[in-house]
Parts: sequence; structure tokens; C-alpha cells
Amino acid sequence: MTLTFNQDKYKQLLTQYQPKLIRTEAENEEALLVIEDLMNRPQRTPEEDELYELLVFLVEKFETEFY
Repeated sequence: MTLTFNQDKYKQLLTQYQPKLIRTEAENEEALLVIEDLMNRPQRTPEEDELYELLVFLVEKFETEFY
């Protein structure tokens, strides 16, 4: 079964979490908490997967530049 990507659900997730460039350690920690929450979900939706990948990208970018 192929799950389809729902733009409206993704917009809701973006509104809820409001991801942005990470510039501080506190913002990084906040993003890591959301990532951990998403990782612990037994079955993520395609929209949650997209948010997860976006947050991982932002954290990796911050940590590469910061550390």
C-alpha cells in the first residue's frame, strides 16, 4: 500500500512546529525533542516523515557549523 502525501496535513504540521533555521543551542535542543518524538512513533505518516527529514537536515547543518 502506497501512502499519499497530503499537503494540508503537512501544512498543519508546519504550523504546529514552525521549523526554521537553527541558530542557538536552545533551538537545536527543541528540534531534537521533536525529532525524538517523531522517531518514537510506531507508524509515521508521509507528512511526519517529511517533517522529520527537514528537522534532521536543520540539526545536522547547525551541528556541522557550530561544533
